[in-house]
Amino acid sequence: MALRGAALATVAAPPEMSPPSAATPGALSAPAMSTTPQAAPSPAAPLAPAAPAMQAASVGDPAGPLEAALPPPPDVRVEVSLSRQRMVVSVEGVERHAWPVSTARKGYRTPLGTYRPERMHKRYFSRKYDNAPMPYAIFFHRGWAIHGTNDLRRLGRPASHGCVRLHPGNAKALFAIVSKYGRANTRIVVVR
Repeated sequence: MALRGAALATVAAPPEMSPPSAATPGALSAPAMSTTPQAAPSPAAPLAPAAPAMQAASVGDPAGPLEAALPPPPDVRVEVSLSRQRMVVSVEGVERHAWPVSTARKGYRTPLGTYRPERMHKRYFSRKYDNAPMPYAIFFHRGWAIHGTNDLRRLGRPASHGCVRLHPGNAKALFAIVSKYGRANTRIVVVR
């Protein structure tokens, strides 16, 4: 079918587009088309920089939102087993010490859970139980603490009012480890 009276028209490229042979990588994207004529940009006017491309955070990217929200694992983990009357101290994931302890005897309790050390005292005396010495005390929940004891014959079985008792030498070693790595990097886990 032939077109009658139709004139052939040539459409010229808009002035902001250059011919393909002289195109730069930034000029290869097609401009938005408009039906209203626009003035050509003046040669002295600088070109506006392109908007930065959005990048998705990869799962392994440490700066990604999920990883940034998770706390790092603790450097020191102190696990107290009430059923075994034993404490295991791990530093940076490696077991360093396993010691007998005494926890709450009948009628008292040692709280279960995961805690951070709240405060530490090399020398402390109980205000509640006859000024009893609590050397190298690491308080982890309200008035409960891990500390040294002079009642060595009872280590390995329940004997305390709720605190976790250790041999004084072991309490000193634990105190030094927690001091070195910091309270914020230490977790105390009390399990049944």
